Amino acid sequence: MKKTILLFLTVLVLVSTLTADIYIKTRINVDPINVLGQSIPAKETFSEQWIGADLTAIVSQGFSYLFDLKKNKVYLISQATKSYLEITPPVDYAQLLPPELSPMAQAWQQMTITVTPKNETKIINNIPCQAYQMKMTVMMYPVEMTIWASEKLPFDLSDYLQRVQPEIMKMELRASGETARELQKIKGLWVAYEMKSQMMGTEIKSRAEVIEISKKQAPSGIYSIPADYQKKDRLSQEDIQGF
Repeated sequence: MKKTILLFLTVLVLVSTLTADIYIKTRINVDPINVLGQSIPAKETFSEQWIGADLTAIVSQGFSYLFDLKKNKVYLISQATKSYLEITPPVDYAQLLPPELSPMAQAWQQMTITVTPKNETKIINNIPCQAYQMKMTVMMYPVEMTIWASEKLPFDLSDYLQRVQPEIMKMELRASGETARELQKIKGLWVAYEMKSQMMGTEIKSRAEVIEISKKQAPSGIYSIPADYQKKDRLSQEDIQGF
């Protein structure tokens, strides 16, 4: 009887592992900011990713993403306005903006990005990483990033790295065209980054790091859009403030 119970428990653990999805949790920190006489305190947020066979959900503050690889669709979900956009990759951020923000769209299209691999490696949370330097010019303001990425991961993320992560980075960085292709120089999962930017004479620093990568049973409903959210064609100004 004892052997039967142990066998049952072993099979149960094995089945739960096989049906589990990959879970990635990232911590994001922004340093305090003093600009135009106003003080903005330091901020810490977390982003969670659930990666299944054909679906990926990314839940973060303000916006979430849902990727359906079978349908080749990206759903950009705004918690602020309880709405979502249905997008067919490749994503062009400028095309998501409303007509009244066309000057902003043109400014993003003029953004430049240069990525240079560095001769530096580091182990972050047991993941061996390669360093990359990225320099950007956004609306004439300089941005510098050191990115730590890895292809030596504990789980197979090949589909995610080929089809999902590139679209995430394009939307997060508002990149398109040649600037988006420059991002392809970064190989593997973005495990950590440090960012420094200058805006209106103020230095802004932030950093992010993957603090967990594991296999878990995905929560119910994580791969679906809330029933009361409305579909729309473009982002609104209220959406952009929370992006």
